[in-house]
Order: sequence, then C-alpha cells, then structure tokens
Amino acid sequence: MNFRYRLLQFMSGRYGIDKLFYFLFSVAALFSFVNIFLRSGILQIIVYLIVAFAFFRALSRNHTARSTENRWIENLINKINKRIYTARQRKADITHVYKKCPKCNSVLRLPRRVGKHTTVCPKCNNSFKVVVRK
Repeated sequence: MNFRYRLLQFMSGRYGIDKLFYFLFSVAALFSFVNIFLRSGILQIIVYLIVAFAFFRALSRNHTARSTENRWIENLINKINKRIYTARQRKADITHVYKKCPKCNSVLRLPRRVGKHTTVCPKCNNSFKVVVRK
C-alpha cells in the first residue's frame, strides 16, 4: 500500500498515457518484431528512442504541449479512418463512378454508363471528357 501511495504521489500532475503513447508503443513493438529478423543495431536504438520518448511524454508535466501532440495524432488517425470509410463506400456503390475535375479537383459522382462522355463540373463549370469502363 505504501508503494502504491508513493506511485500515485509521483504521478500527480503528470500528463499520463494517451493515444499517442499507445501509437508510439505499437510502432516500437512493430520495429522490434522486424528487428528479430534483421538483427540491426540501428533499428534497436530507434526502438529504444521511441520507447524513451513515449515515457518522457507520459511523465511530462507540460500538459499543453502533450495535448497538442495528442490532438495532432488523433486528427491524423481520423483522416486515415475517413479515407478508408470513403473508399469502402465508393467501392460498394456499383451504380456510380467517381471522377475528379481536372480544374478544381472536386470529386464528381457520375452515373455508371460505359463509354466516353462529356461532363460539366457544377463547381467551376469546366467541361471535360470522362471515360467509364465496365
């Protein structure tokens, strides 16, 4: 019980563990697994540095900097998840094809009709050719 109290007292005011900590530890575990086969000293040093940085973050008292770093990784993970979701939705949509406008790069959802077509972007009124296969 005395050890637990001392540990709680030590961690008081510290930032603690967040999603970036778990992400860093996962990357370190992956590198460590790869290093089982490669047996590289440099890769092992990189693993140690990643783990040290993860623990530095967890024991830090600078909450603003650590929460900013955590928000950055959460935004990155959300963007990746959104792209995966969008790709799955587009793959499931068998009645439409998605093409980008060459002028403004907006994505157009067009009916899937095989052949060569001319379409107009509703955003920039650019007319361009679209080839739909199968």
